[in-house]
Amino acid sequence: MNSQPPTPTRHWRGLDGLIAACALAIFLAAVALSVWLWRGGQRPLLLAPAIGELSDCLEMAPPHAPLEAACTGAQGSAAARVESTLQALGPQRSADGRFEMGYTLLVPLLNLFEPQGNGWAVDAQAVRRIANTVQGVQRPVVLYLFSTHFSESAPIEPVLAQDAANLAHTPQGPLPVEKYMGWPLYPWSIARTDNAVTQRRDEAIRAVVDGVCALPAAARQRIAGVNLLGEVHHLYPDFEAGMGYGRPYVLTDYSDTSRAGFRDFLRQRFGSVAALNAYLGGASFASFDAVEPPSRDIRRERLDHFWQHIDDAAAGTLAVGGWAHDAALPAGATPWVRVYLDGQEVGRVPARFVRQDVGDARPELGTAKVGWRYDLRFADQSPGLHRLDIALEGEGGRLRHLATRHVAVMARDQATPTPVPVRQPLPPMAAPGAQVQFWIDAPQDQRAVFYNPLVPLWHAFRGQQVVRYLAHFDRLLAGTCLADVPRRTQQIYPAEKAGWDGTRFASDASLLPFGQVQLGINLYGEATYDDSFFDWLARSRQPGYSVTEFHPLRAMDAAELRAVLDRHRAHGARTFSFFVHPPPATGARTEPPVNPFALDPANARHGSDALYRAMQRVMGR
Repeated sequence: MNSQPPTPTRHWRGLDGLIAACALAIFLAAVALSVWLWRGGQRPLLLAPAIGELSDCLEMAPPHAPLEAACTGAQGSAAARVESTLQALGPQRSADGRFEMGYTLLVPLLNLFEPQGNGWAVDAQAVRRIANTVQGVQRPVVLYLFSTHFSESAPIEPVLAQDAANLAHTPQGPLPVEKYMGWPLYPWSIARTDNAVTQRRDEAIRAVVDGVCALPAAARQRIAGVNLLGEVHHLYPDFEAGMGYGRPYVLTDYSDTSRAGFRDFLRQRFGSVAALNAYLGGASFASFDAVEPPSRDIRRERLDHFWQHIDDAAAGTLAVGGWAHDAALPAGATPWVRVYLDGQEVGRVPARFVRQDVGDARPELGTAKVGWRYDLRFADQSPGLHRLDIALEGEGGRLRHLATRHVAVMARDQATPTPVPVRQPLPPMAAPGAQVQFWIDAPQDQRAVFYNPLVPLWHAFRGQQVVRYLAHFDRLLAGTCLADVPRRTQQIYPAEKAGWDGTRFASDASLLPFGQVQLGINLYGEATYDDSFFDWLARSRQPGYSVTEFHPLRAMDAAELRAVLDRHRAHGARTFSFFVHPPPATGARTEPPVNPFALDPANARHGSDALYRAMQRVMGR
């Protein structure tokens, strides 16, 4: 029988069936996705406390007392210490099913090295004990591959610090080793990956990963995440004193490697030095090799040319901020601050950031949510003496005038600035009155600012250095059995305060998605619970995050702590870590732990004892 081609009617009927089948498949897939997402929202938040005082048991530090039997021998591990620490906090899962208790195993990478002949080698026994611990604790674990500027008390550290290639450089040369909270702070360079400190980190990570990859599959599957190094960012002199805008503005890294890298960055960005000169608006560099990163403050140092200038405002933005409280507003209402430049409104921001310093000094206010900040872009303003006015909105939109500041936007020739005409009259404003309390932290009156277009490029390059350093370790792990385990940063949160100057750290780019690295963020104080963090999170474009260190720096009861945990869970937190220490082998701890931020019944600092008890109640103990 001769076959006949399908008639048009039969053809379209077949196509209709195919479309219907595809539509059904899409519908079923959508239902499955919805169920998966719903179940994901119901998954417990993994609480993964970072447990201290394990190094001696893991053979990475001398023991302070005779080791318990579980730490010794071929099968020695810290599993017993870990389990006793977690059991003291409560059951593995809270009664309501919202929280699961795992742990973070902190592996200080440089502590793995021991002297061997004329060099250093990874202690194989320590690696075995780390792997044995992962196998011995039947709970989810986050491996924290720790190595930052904070000392690990490793014997190899002072040896590595003798090599300038391992250290961050200011314009004057390598940073010295400093102290932070009484402990050494090593200013390790993140400007290169071919130096000895990076090579030792690589070596230690490979050894640990090889040990873990030799474990049975069931043990490896309990690894819920890997945290990369810790806080990775650029450093600056006198680190412990903080980064306030009143401090000298000295950055890193100005090593020869960084200087050459910056020129390569500019070549890639502009293609020709003529394009760079045009972008800068009047520069006359003969070649990229003639360009140096900005390194001198025009107000304090002699410049060979304007493009050498740098300070906290040279990128074209000036921080305006302080705190304000209006007792006339209803309880819980947020006051709003308006910023006027030459009579024209340029900003409106809420005074809602937690300022614990104000709350402690002024308890009569009844709240610490009084902080505000506005970043004033002056780069596009004409040279001259500009007037800045700050006002507070009251009931009915009435304005109270808080302060006037004058800002001198300077020309490159440093000509004496003349007053800029007012663009429009200020709206009617009253005096603050007795019910308004406030303070303006920045800027100082008569502040002179110089915009150098080369400075934002320098900051962008330094931010790229941070990302590239972390990406180096991301690639290392991508070639191991842990390739599919989530890898996270463990970065400091960029607090939105007048005193925060993120250009010193240059870590903002590492808080955005890159490679296969997820966001891990350290939260202290108000950032643990304040709206400002969740607002920042929404702007960060991260699909999820982990809280890698947590401490609100004040006591919380169980209800408040549970609400904080639930809020992070609802916003996509995947793991949630805080510091704890093992309970004493006998009796109760009589002295607080060394770590002032450890949640512990014997640690009254920052309300840590109350937080420990609150965590126990959250878990149902």
